[in-house]
Amino acid sequence: MNKKELWDKFDSTFRDFDLENGAYAAPGRVNLIGEHTDYNDGFVMPMAIEKEITMLAQLRPDKKIKFYSLDYDQLVEYDLNNLEYDQENVWANYLLGVVDEIQKLGKKLQGFNLMFTGNVPQGSGLSSSAALEVVTAMTICDLHKIKIDGVEMALLAQRAENNFVGVQCGIMDQYISRLGKKDHALLIDCRSNDYQLVPFKNDDYQIVICNSKVERGLVDSEYNQRRNECNQAVEFFAKKENEKITALRDVELKTVEKYKEEIPENVYKRAHHVVSENDRVLASQKALESDEMHKFGELMYASHKSLSEDYEVSCKELDILVEIAAEENITGARMTGAGFGGCTVNLVKKDRTEQFLKIIKEKYKKETGIDAEVYISNPAAGARKIYVEPQPDY
Repeated sequence: MNKKELWDKFDSTFRDFDLENGAYAAPGRVNLIGEHTDYNDGFVMPMAIEKEITMLAQLRPDKKIKFYSLDYDQLVEYDLNNLEYDQENVWANYLLGVVDEIQKLGKKLQGFNLMFTGNVPQGSGLSSSAALEVVTAMTICDLHKIKIDGVEMALLAQRAENNFVGVQCGIMDQYISRLGKKDHALLIDCRSNDYQLVPFKNDDYQIVICNSKVERGLVDSEYNQRRNECNQAVEFFAKKENEKITALRDVELKTVEKYKEEIPENVYKRAHHVVSENDRVLASQKALESDEMHKFGELMYASHKSLSEDYEVSCKELDILVEIAAEENITGARMTGAGFGGCTVNLVKKDRTEQFLKIIKEKYKKETGIDAEVYISNPAAGARKIYVEPQPDY
């Protein structure tokens, strides 16, 4: 659906109040490297992808808010003065949470109509929920002339998911969706929330995302277990080495190795992954800044090996996708996201992309019986206003 068709649909769905209106977009993301480091105060390096959520909006002269999801073909209505969790339309809570957090800042809102659609695959680990939160925050703030910087907006979107939706996510997804920049990855320090853009403009390479189509069913229980094992490691190292150790971020790899025989095997393996993964993220930053794509690819493969063997959050299908990439001499490949399903991220030379897509689909289908979905992307722009008002030439 092009922009003119979107506005036509908007006009046919909502009454035209001849008030402030606009259109906005926010992207999904893929994490290039730095997995299960975020809740250990470590480093992550995602990039925005060329799949996004587009939102059209218009102010109303009352206190009603109406959301229309084109993808669900559902229209819902709420009262700004009485926001409650919607048990029936769960998708709407991501927007309601943003509205709630803006009002908590003491900002006075009037009614508005929102319509949105997106092509970020849901359930794939590419962060469609954060994109929806961020584009909603940008839309509401812009329409109401509320000044809020990019970091504040990302944190507000995170609070919406934590407080209203009830998902205790980290900051990575909202940060990259709001702060991403074309031809750049984003290095995030999950302790300080500081960030810096990392150049990723190499005309010879692009990112290929392979969706295993395996639903991530074990994530919650296994995630909690991994966090507990990481906490055990922190307590051990703090007693042995330094009481100032408060997270695995504070531990060096040589310290992990020093006590290998004194801690439970699982606790050692979890610590080994997190500490070495932080090192890989920082080494990846240097590789990208130096345009050393083969070095970056090696770090991606090493990350997957660590996630599969030390952190044990991969699965047979993800391992198969990475093995196929290695067999085809693809520059880099690793699982991305929480694990136990979801996607792999691959660093592929552009002149090999078409062949790789064909081969990985064929081989994966042969080995698993599953049809993988494949998405190609370059590092994309973050959230932005895409045009001010509908025009005939759209």
